[in-house]
Amino acid sequence: MIQEIVEKNKREAKSEHFTGISPEEIKKKLMRVHSPFIVSQGWSSTVPGGSFSYSLGIYNPDPTQASSLYAHVWVGSGNVDPVVGSFLLNVDPRFPRLTEPAFFGLSLPPNGSATLNYTVKVPAKIDTSNYLGNSCLMQFDYHDVGLYLDRSVFVFTIS
Repeated sequence: MIQEIVEKNKREAKSEHFTGISPEEIKKKLMRVHSPFIVSQGWSSTVPGGSFSYSLGIYNPDPTQASSLYAHVWVGSGNVDPVVGSFLLNVDPRFPRLTEPAFFGLSLPPNGSATLNYTVKVPAKIDTSNYLGNSCLMQFDYHDVGLYLDRSVFVFTIS
């Protein structure tokens, strides 16, 4: 089921680059406590002063609906940091930080999937190079501490 969703996301992706979760990674993610999780991502390259697109595929393997889901996207080198708090703070301030979807968040039924789409603006005065984009999937509790669910990283080019 999950591989079918990844393949569907890959077919529908209109981006230059795409990664999807492997069968081995699916097994690891299903063994952990927190779900839903990220199953795919697609993105483009751009030029200084332009923008790039990013899409994030999410899947809910649970037998119950998952609600109040949000994904936060930013540029920085935090992906290798195992500590969630400092991972989220590792931000390149020249780029915007974006969160989708709008309030009340995303709700996924059992075995449901969705794709969130972002357009990230790039500063006009920036070096041409490769940059690290990050995404963090979270489940909010509007009156208490939310839950970190998953993360992903992608390398995009500004040329």
